[in-house]
Amino acid sequence: MVGVAELKIAVERTGGLVVLAESFGHPVFKDSLRHIFQAGDYDLGLSSNGIFEINCSKDIKVQGIIGPCASLEKKGPLCSDTVIGQGNTTAWKMCGLDKATSLCLIFEVVKKESPDATIQSTSNQFYFQFLTYYQHYSGQMRLRVTTLSRRWVAGPGSIQDLVAGFDQEAAAVVMARQVSFKMETE
Repeated sequence: MVGVAELKIAVERTGGLVVLAESFGHPVFKDSLRHIFQAGDYDLGLSSNGIFEINCSKDIKVQGIIGPCASLEKKGPLCSDTVIGQGNTTAWKMCGLDKATSLCLIFEVVKKESPDATIQSTSNQFYFQFLTYYQHYSGQMRLRVTTLSRRWVAGPGSIQDLVAGFDQEAAAVVMARQVSFKMETE
């Protein structure tokens, strides 16, 4: 008999929900299903059929993602050889998402081969672009695009810039997610 523990991976990768009831005809199941799709003051705000993609500068490669999604196997020059979480792709399927859905993206900075790489990188900008296609709970298809741009911090004189831009809470969350992922998969 299949239990909830066996369904854990499917629920996590799809961003799904688990409803425990005696049968599909049980009132608990029917009411829960109705509540998921209802609109109004007490709706859950669930969106579905999402695709999350990333574009970034050529100096950065995507190592992977940890969160409620599944790889779409979109390989390309932005994919790193080192895989953490679900890697070797720049696009993922998100079956269910809401305002609280969070993903942990892990990147690799590509080393430049030239001897002037440190000098050259201080003036360069790098960017990340996140594209999220999804079907809103109203039924409307939506696209959200977020683009971030930063300049490289390199050399001994720019340590203050690096310290000022470092988010310790975010780093702690990333480390915790990596540890949790490793514990579950190894």
